[in-house]
Amino acid sequence: MREAEISHISRKYESYRLRDTNREKYLLQSILEHGVRKPLQCVQADTQEYQYVLLDGFKRLRCCCKLKLSMVPVVSFGTDEAGCILLLLRASNERNLSTLEQARFVDELHSRYGLSVGEIADALECSKAWVSVRLGIIGEMSPVVREAVFSDRFPLRS
Repeated sequence: MREAEISHISRKYESYRLRDTNREKYLLQSILEHGVRKPLQCVQADTQEYQYVLLDGFKRLRCCCKLKLSMVPVVSFGTDEAGCILLLLRASNERNLSTLEQARFVDELHSRYGLSVGEIADALECSKAWVSVRLGIIGEMSPVVREAVFSDRFPLRS
């Protein structure tokens, strides 16, 4: 674990995670009282602009920004972005990653990194059906609806 400047952390996957303004309020108060207890989980970036790409800890990062903190604790899972996304997905049951959040990351692995349904299923030790369902969920959502759901402007239960 190390400290990193907030400005050196890329938030490119922030829209892949669901927002929950109520949980964020409680987290803000907790960070104010106790500091950041759990480090942000990142992959090391391969660009000059950013040192890290954030995968897990977006609520913590937003709270730190609201509190005008400049440094946050981070832990890096390595330099292979696709591999780190796979690690995040493997641990998703323990980390409360929702089905929609899993779907966004599975879609990223499929569309951006070119992994097939079988390759993703093998890497995650799950069925091809599990992967296909998640790809189907994202494939059926329009970009407008997807953005509204993930930004907490449109209720997930709808």
